[in-house]
Amino acid sequence: MTAPQPDSHERIRRFVVETGEAIAPPGSHRIATAEDAAGNRVAEAVMAVPGVQEVVLEENAVTALRRADASWDELEDRVRYAIGTALQRGDGPDEAAGPPLSDDEMFESADQALVRDINPSVASHGGQIELIDVQDGVVVLRLMGGCQGCGMANVTLRQGIEAHFRRTIPGFQGIRDVTDHASGTDPYFR
Repeated sequence: MTAPQPDSHERIRRFVVETGEAIAPPGSHRIATAEDAAGNRVAEAVMAVPGVQEVVLEENAVTALRRADASWDELEDRVRYAIGTALQRGDGPDEAAGPPLSDDEMFESADQALVRDINPSVASHGGQIELIDVQDGVVVLRLMGGCQGCGMANVTLRQGIEAHFRRTIPGFQGIRDVTDHASGTDPYFR
């Protein structure tokens, strides 16, 4: 992804995405609500960024409109992170194939995914994800380090971790975050 391209209006910023794939069908597509974003992983991720009011998707660009009470100093890195996280998800299946795992089997699968796939990535931001339990198919997690209190924790949880578990753990029902985000001392994004 290239650096954002400032637009003539100070409330919008355009991000050009340099991938081999189009992020939206031809034309421009206005996304004003989370419901409008449903089904497009990039739109879902950017709309989840606190301070983003609206998104316009083009084949290779995302234009974000910030709320009047937000600043690009706060949002620029967050939007870039959200786009990158969404693009890393890939186009794998939405749900893992196979019979649902028991909670104990799911705990083992989630633990392996955290060690192998997820924690190495969040460690680059000074964070770590701890697996607490699995209850009726719901994986209970605690975010630590740079993830605790991070303004992008929800994007990491929903677009990164939850999406990964949905694709790899049969019977996965969701995530519950038990982190005390208010006590985070060094969040990656404030």
